[in-house]
Amino acid sequence: MTQEIEMNFKVTNKKGLLAFLRRRADEKVSEIKMTYFDRKNDDSFYIRIEEIKENGRERRFLTAKGGFGSENGINKKKEVSIPITEGTQQYIDFLLIVGMKPDGSKQKIRHYFKIDGLEITLDEWNVEELGDRLEIEGKSENKIKQFSRRVVQFCDPNPSR
Repeated sequence: MTQEIEMNFKVTNKKGLLAFLRRRADEKVSEIKMTYFDRKNDDSFYIRIEEIKENGRERRFLTAKGGFGSENGINKKKEVSIPITEGTQQYIDFLLIVGMKPDGSKQKIRHYFKIDGLEITLDEWNVEELGDRLEIEGKSENKIKQFSRRVVQFCDPNPSR
């Protein structure tokens, strides 16, 4: 199980941000569909099935996230991902049997960059209220905060979940 440490921002200047990131690292672009399952009246945990298309290949994962916490703009949560090697229906059936409830699906185009040991993603969501989102993830809170100061000019300056 891994511990995610990240900051998230709503992007206000996608074109400028992408140009900034592309000058610093190679870009990987993916199409991702995520189908969510949760427990009724429990916002501290969810499971999703991720279907990722990239360079003509498709990969699928079952991911569980929980133990959410936030302090000084830094979000932390536990995460476990398991590759799906067969069709997704048996995973969906399993989740329903153990009491998980379907909670819709979302799609996004993900622009991924690896910069200074950090994973930087710009997600273009198909859900209007989410819009374009920047995520800065890494093992060092200090490095995440330092990088966020470099890109905040392209984003709403208030980190969000």
